[in-house]
Amino acid sequence: MILFLKSKFSFAYSSRTILVFCWGLMLVFVFSGCTSHHAIPKEAQPPLPEKNLLKQWRHLSKTPYSSSKGPLTVDRVIDEALNVSPELEQIRQRIEAAFEQIRQAEASFYPRLVASERFNTTNNPVYALMNIINQRRLQADVNFNNPGTQQDFTTRIGADWSLFEGGSRYYRRQAAVNFKDSVQAELPAARNQLVAKVAEIYFHWLQSLGFIGVAEKALLSSDTDVRLAEARYKAEMALPSEMMRLKAHKAEMHGNLVTARTGARRLQAALERFLARPIREEEIPDPAVYLPAPLPQDGLEKPDSLVAQALETRPELATVRALIEAARKRIQAARGGILPQVGLGAEYQWNTETFDKMEGSWLLGIEAKWSFFEGGATLSKIREARVRLKEIEARGEQMALDIALEVHQATLAVEEAAEKIQVAHERRKWAEKALVEVRNLYQNQMATVDSLLQSEVAFNRADVSYTAALFDGKIAQVLLRQTLGDFANWTEERHG
Repeated sequence: MILFLKSKFSFAYSSRTILVFCWGLMLVFVFSGCTSHHAIPKEAQPPLPEKNLLKQWRHLSKTPYSSSKGPLTVDRVIDEALNVSPELEQIRQRIEAAFEQIRQAEASFYPRLVASERFNTTNNPVYALMNIINQRRLQADVNFNNPGTQQDFTTRIGADWSLFEGGSRYYRRQAAVNFKDSVQAELPAARNQLVAKVAEIYFHWLQSLGFIGVAEKALLSSDTDVRLAEARYKAEMALPSEMMRLKAHKAEMHGNLVTARTGARRLQAALERFLARPIREEEIPDPAVYLPAPLPQDGLEKPDSLVAQALETRPELATVRALIEAARKRIQAARGGILPQVGLGAEYQWNTETFDKMEGSWLLGIEAKWSFFEGGATLSKIREARVRLKEIEARGEQMALDIALEVHQATLAVEEAAEKIQVAHERRKWAEKALVEVRNLYQNQMATVDSLLQSEVAFNRADVSYTAALFDGKIAQVLLRQTLGDFANWTEERHG
C-alpha cells in the first residue's frame, strides 16, 4: 500500500539563495566524511614493503650493539618475534575489517539521505508538460500536443528508511559480530603457533651450536692422536698406515665441523626471518650454558585429561564456535525474506527553468511489500545457509579429532624423549670410559690404532646423541604445550 501526500507552494526568497543553501548542505555532508576521495600524489605514495624491510635490515646491521642485552634467550626471541610478526599484523587488520563489517550491517538500520541535481531538455509532449507543471507555468492556452522544447533544473533532497525487513538486518548484524569473534580468536591461535615455532627453531639452533662444540672437541682429539702417531712413527714405533688412517679420521672430523657450522647458520637464518633483523655475533648464546635439564620420568598427566584440557583451551575451537553461531544467524537472516517489508520515503525538490524563479514541492510515502513468489530464491537461500552450518559443524568435529590426535602424539613424544635422554646418558658415560681406557692402552702400545679410532667414533656419536636427546626433549615439551594452547596468551601471561 502506498500513500502519497503532495503540496505545492512558492518561495518568497531568492531562487539563487535557495540553490546555494541546498548545494552548501550537500558539501557539508561530503566534507564531513559521508563521501571522501583523496588522490595520493605519486611521489607521496608509501614505498613497497620489501624496500622498508631492506632499509630496516641495513640500519640494524650498522647500529651498535648494547652489551647489556646479552645473548639471546628463548623468551627474548619470542617477544621480539611477536612484536614484528607480519602474520599477526595481518590478523589484526582482518579484525579491523570485521569491525567495519559490523558497522556496515548497523548502517542498514539508519535512514538513507540523498541529494541530487538534474537537468533535462525535451520536446516530448509528456515530459515537456511535466516540466511546465513542476515549474508552475501551466497556462490555459498551452498546446498539449506540441508544448515546444522545455528544459528543467531539478534540485532534490530525499530520504528512505526501511522500518522492517523480517528481522534480516538484525540477524545479519549478529552474524557479523560472530564473524568478528571468529577472527579475533584467530589471533591467539596464530600466537600459539608462532611461539611454538620460534621456540622450536631456537632450540634446534642451540642444538646445532652444541653439535659445533662436539665437532670441535672431536677434531681436537683427532689432532692429538695424529701428533701422537707422528711421534711414534719418528721413534719407529708405528707404521705409516696408522698415521695415514688417523689423518683421514682427522679430515673426517673437520668435515663434520663444517657441516655442523653450516647447519647452525641455516637455523640462525630461519630465526632471523622471525626477528626481521640480523643476529649479531655477541647475541649467539653458549649452548653449554643453556643446555636443557633431563626430562623427569614421571609427572606427565594422562593423555585423556590433556585432550579434555586442549579442547577447552585451544583458540582454534573458539574460532569454529563463533563461525557456527554466525552460520545460525545467517539462517535466521535468510528466513526474513519470507516476511513482509515496510519502509518510509520522503522527498523535497525544487524545479526551475532559468534559475530566476524556483518552485518547491514535497512528497511523503509509506510502502509495505510482501513477495509471494520469487522462483524459490528465498527458500534456496535458507537451504544454502543450513548446508553451510552443517559444513562448519563438520569442520569443528574434524578439528577436535585433529587436536586429540596432536595431544596423544605430543604426549608420546615427550615420554619417548625422556627415555631416550636416559639411554643416551648411559651410552655416553660408558663410551667415555672406554675411550679413556683405549687411549691409555694405545699410548702404552697395548692397543691398535683401529681400536682407538673405533672408541673415538663411538664416543663422538654418543656425545652427539646425548646433546641431541636433551634438546629433542625440550622441543617435545614445547610442542606438547602448543597442542594444549598454552602459548595462546603469551603476552598476557608474561606482562599481564
